Amino acid sequence: MRQVGRNVGISMMLVVGLLLAGCGQEIKKENEQLKTQVASLQKENAALKTEMVTLKGENEAMKKQLDEMKQHMEQMQQQMKAGKPARKR
Repeated sequence: MRQVGRNVGISMMLVVGLLLAGCGQEIKKENEQLKTQVASLQKENAALKTEMVTLKGENEAMKKQLDEMKQHMEQMQQQMKAGKPARKR
């Protein structure tokens, strides 16, 4: 009886070992795919951050330009009200 129990135990360990070995290869393959995907996403994220900084700079420059144009327009309106000719920049 002990021999049968021992054989069953060894057989079960062998089956579990084989299953884990097969799953291990799939897990390794998936892990490599995920590492590649993470690296790609990190690269894309860095590029998007750089683009965002550039766009923020352009946005600030356009806001400044708009403010300057508004000031110039107000000056021209005041000059028109006062009857003075507009001054060229």
